[in-house]
Amino acid sequence: MKLSDCKFSENDIKQLQDYRDRQEDFRLKLRFMAILSAVFNKDGIGNAAAVFGKHIETIKNWLFLYLTEGPEKLNSFNYKPKQPYLNRYQINQVIIFVTYENPAAVKEVMSYINDEFSVSYSHEAVRQLLIKNGLKLLRPVKIPGNPPSPEIQKNC
Repeated sequence: MKLSDCKFSENDIKQLQDYRDRQEDFRLKLRFMAILSAVFNKDGIGNAAAVFGKHIETIKNWLFLYLTEGPEKLNSFNYKPKQPYLNRYQINQVIIFVTYENPAAVKEVMSYINDEFSVSYSHEAVRQLLIKNGLKLLRPVKIPGNPPSPEIQKNC
């Protein structure tokens, strides 16, 4: 795509300037500044890329987005969060397992998830999953001294 093929009216330039001036996030403001620079500068996209420290393809992508989908598409990052491997029901099952079984290690939770749902999570991912849902694994602590006999423990 050549910049000379694109025709910008006074209204288009005014619209780009308005979007640029209303931005609070500098990264989004930079997009509109780069397009305006490419439009006004005789050297075009290459000079705008050098001035703003972006790759030429990045400026071309922004320009293409502006021309095909309008300035609103440039006005956001279009971030879509990654979907978890487990659905909400399965996460609730893991929470119930941890709450009632009280596993001694994250590896037990990892094996439970792998056995029940055939999903392989890393140690850190399981730990983060538990923290995100308000749980934490406590390691059993050995109490010094002589433990009571099994008969006394059963009677308690």
